[in-house]
Amino acid sequence: MIGDELSVYFENAARDSLGYEHVEGCLRFTRDGVELHFDERDRAFRKIPPETASFSYAEVTRVEYVNRWFRPKRLVLQTRSPEKLTRFPGAEVGQVSLFVKPESLADAAKAPALLEFKHAEAYLEESEERLVEKRRELESDQ
Repeated sequence: MIGDELSVYFENAARDSLGYEHVEGCLRFTRDGVELHFDERDRAFRKIPPETASFSYAEVTRVEYVNRWFRPKRLVLQTRSPEKLTRFPGAEVGQVSLFVKPESLADAAKAPALLEFKHAEAYLEESEERLVEKRRELESDQ
């Protein structure tokens, strides 16, 4: 059975030789949505505060666990709200690629199934609401 909460820890290495844009953090799947907590490594003369981007399950379009031989394991998060990812170093339009830490590999492999489950729950809830609304309309017509 799939649990309601899941945490995947990641570390994206620096993107240049000076060590800029080195990011560590956690991607949390909670009951209500997805939270991306990340902290960019501080620079010599500048402290960078930790950031959090929150998404509802309806905003998250895809989570893919990429597991290739002899390559770092990645979790790709794609969202309908690209403006929430603008502060994340290395983010593409509406998508981030997170390099999963070894201790979170099992949880990262479960993440796509959890997202699919949450999408199915939301669809079922929406369908039930429409049925209740339709019944009310039919009862009021009688």
